[in-house]
Amino acid sequence: MTNSPVAITFPFHLDASGKPAVTSSYEQVVRAQVIDALMTNQGERVFRPRYGCDVQAAIFDPSDELMRRDAGGQIKARLEQLVPRCIVRDVTVEIPTSGPRGVILITILYRPSLYSTDTSLTVPVASEFMGRISQNILEGAT
Repeated sequence: MTNSPVAITFPFHLDASGKPAVTSSYEQVVRAQVIDALMTNQGERVFRPRYGCDVQAAIFDPSDELMRRDAGGQIKARLEQLVPRCIVRDVTVEIPTSGPRGVILITILYRPSLYSTDTSLTVPVASEFMGRISQNILEGAT
């Protein structure tokens, strides 16, 4: 009997039997934990109120380069606390030049274990602030 970790795959989907698809790949388990911590806001989990990267609070105003760097630092620090299985190298927050309005990209460079290679993960996140700014610009243009 092995003690390999098992996690629900990301993105979530059902397997052929109709059950949630799972993986026992260590790299996929760590990736799922990084995404889980990133997409959880503090206070969402009743018994773990401090769990989560609180991305919406960190990226309140991502239009400023200094704020994006600060948000990346905050997210990196939270990931290092919440996902001890991985080594977080860098976190960048950027506003894409094309694509839907109100979306920012968070790119995490991490290493799933001490002896593995660096892995990059880019997660699009809807920014409430950027959505409001885009809406205000559109309303002002009409």
